[in-house]
Formats: sequence, C-alpha cells, structure tokens
Amino acid sequence: MITIGIIEDDLMLRRNFETFISTQSDTHIAFSCNSIEQFLEKRGNIDEPDLVFIDLGLPGIPGKEGITFIREIWNETHVVVITGNDDEETIYNCIERGANGYVLKPFKIQELLNQIDIIRNGGALLSPQVALKLFHQIQKQTVTLETNNYGFTPREKQVVDELLKGLSYKEIAQVLGISSTTVNDHLKNVYRKMGVRTKAELMRKILKI
Repeated sequence: MITIGIIEDDLMLRRNFETFISTQSDTHIAFSCNSIEQFLEKRGNIDEPDLVFIDLGLPGIPGKEGITFIREIWNETHVVVITGNDDEETIYNCIERGANGYVLKPFKIQELLNQIDIIRNGGALLSPQVALKLFHQIQKQTVTLETNNYGFTPREKQVVDELLKGLSYKEIAQVLGISSTTVNDHLKNVYRKMGVRTKAELMRKILKI
C-alpha cells in the first residue's frame, strides 16, 4: 500500500486527488491539507507517508519552505512539487531543499500516479519542460562530471548523460541498445560511487546547488 500526502490550496484539485486515490486499491491518503500551517498542526498524528505532493503557491508559508519542513520531519518521504511555476531558480531551489520531483500544472492525476514507481525506485519525476531546463543548466556548468573522479565505466557515463537529459529508464535502454534491467544496474553502481541515493541527489551533486 502506497501512502500519499497532499498539500494543495486549490480545493477542486485537492478533492480530485482525494477521489482518485481513494478509488485505487494500492494507494491510501495519509493526509490532505490546504496549507503548510494546517499540515504542521496535524503532523503529530500522521505516520510517515511514502509520497507527498506539495503546491508552491500556498497561502501563508510558501510551499518551498514546506519542503524543508517535510525533510526535517521525515527522512524517507518522497516529495513532489506540483506547480505552474517553471522559473529555473525556483526549480533548483526546490531540488536543493530536497524535492524528488517537479511537475508543472496542468497535469492528469492518473498519469501522475502511474509514475509513482519512478520515484519509489530512486528516480525523479519531472515534467519534460523542467527536465530540459535542468539539462541546459548542466550544459552551462563550467565544472563537468569527470568520470575518473568516480571511477565510472564508459557505459555508466553514457547512462548518466542520458539520465540527466530527462530520459526514463526505458528510453535510456532504447537509446543505448540495452535492457531496462541493465540500465537500472548501471545506475545502482553510479549512485553507489557518487554516494547518493536518488536522481535528485545526483543532480544536486553535479550542479553543486
């Protein structure tokens, strides 16, 4: 059972989340709040969820501050930002604070929840526009990812390059002509060598943000 928290002030969107999640056999709502303040009031009675969707444009305490609060309270929870804000600085700031994903509105809830396994397996859930912005930022960095510093094999370096373009495991497999299982094995080695656990942590380490 996957437990999900929601922090969103748009009542209609929040209710749609609640309705859809409640109809799924493998998901359960851990909490649903309209602000960070309401979340902080309830947190003592909430068990750590697997995933939290959080809006940025909240009344009172902004959503990006909420990411910090969540990270201070729970270590293992995956945090996904849902917002209409595609500002590069905001995206990087959210990743720096510990967000595992950044999804731009509008989106289809069913498609979003269908990708939960990406996050639970250590990936980062990113809208294509967000992935492109991150990749452009990586390209502009003066400090490049030196494979010798981490002992990457040539294939591991190729997998990292494609991952940072925003490609999924399946897409990387197709580009490199290998299986998705092999891609996953390479990434496990990459994460171990870099001392990270998720794609978001890998990005922060490369971008030095």
